[in-house]
Amino acid sequence: MRFYHHLLQSQREAFAGLLVLLLPVFFPRLFSPLGHASPSLFSEWNAPKPKHLPLLKGALQRQPSGRQQSELWSPLADQGWKPCLKSASSSVLPKKSQGYIQVFLDGGLNQQRMGICDAVAVAKILNATLVIPHFEVNPVWQDSSSFSEIFDVDHFIDVLKDEISIVKDLPKEYSWSTREYYATAIRATRIKTAPVHASANWYLENVLPVLQSYGIAAIAPFSHRLAFDNLPMDIQRLRCKVNFKALAFVPHIRELGEVLVNRLRRPAGKSALGDNQFLRETTDDGKKWGDGKFVVLHLRFDKDMAAHSACDFGGGKAEKMALAKYRQVIWQGRVMNSQFTDEELRSQGRCPLTPEEIGLLLAALGLDNSTRLYLASHKAMVGKQGYKLCVICSP
Repeated sequence: MRFYHHLLQSQREAFAGLLVLLLPVFFPRLFSPLGHASPSLFSEWNAPKPKHLPLLKGALQRQPSGRQQSELWSPLADQGWKPCLKSASSSVLPKKSQGYIQVFLDGGLNQQRMGICDAVAVAKILNATLVIPHFEVNPVWQDSSSFSEIFDVDHFIDVLKDEISIVKDLPKEYSWSTREYYATAIRATRIKTAPVHASANWYLENVLPVLQSYGIAAIAPFSHRLAFDNLPMDIQRLRCKVNFKALAFVPHIRELGEVLVNRLRRPAGKSALGDNQFLRETTDDGKKWGDGKFVVLHLRFDKDMAAHSACDFGGGKAEKMALAKYRQVIWQGRVMNSQFTDEELRSQGRCPLTPEEIGLLLAALGLDNSTRLYLASHKAMVGKQGYKLCVICSP
């Protein structure tokens, strides 16, 4: 009997274990990271509730004055800023380059753009030849676009021809230096220890010897690997020149941007989308849409931002479990903010604004329901509740 009892107990434990293993199969949304981002069984039990109802009611009853509306849309007054592109002395390329510099850039378009500016600056500091930067596939957008598919390469090289040497591809003798080559083993020509906001001297002391020994150096990772301060003024001017003069989108991106802005100013009906779902110009007379003013808002409230902040956004246990699981999967739970309470994080300003709070902010600025608001985001973690709050508080 004792053996039979143990057998039944073992069977029950095995069945319970099998049930736990199969739960994610039958209820995937219950266990997926940030299942709260889209309504699920778990998130419906713990639906987030507004936290600022008194403020919300006051914001909705408040009527902005005409002067406030006028100031809201008026350009900012002159702040005294001046262009920094012009250099006191004309730049002359040295006769001999120290070698080739490669950089591998990740992140979104803004991070890549900053990385390009830094890469040109580092090449100038080292008197090196810059290879057109390599863009990593973005893990969020899944974008595999190369530099030449986004920016006008010939324009980039021409604008900077008096500053540094730039090549589209490495010569044959260095053709082995590829992203795949550095991904398979430790290589002497790869610089992977560049600190965040490294100084010019750091590159002269650590990267220049590699260039002189091998004729090439590949820096990865490179995001934010050059200091913003304490650099020669000519290097800072060169950064400005890269950002505002050298980096120009390829023609078809510029054309699409103009179409998008026109569409945002004067939205068209369903007929604006062709069979291939590409935007096309419309002949709307514009009277329906007044002066064409609009607001584009990036919530910055996606799963990465919410999980990394370690803040409580009112979603209950489901939200806490989902965000904790996401932190474990992406950062193995190593998030500095996790050591603080939600109250401490909010008092220190470390929590991203929720859609409700952003709606209150827009109302306080004087925007009303006559303003067109466009949300620009990959996948904001708001769900139906958050979207309702954002719509109620703002246009």
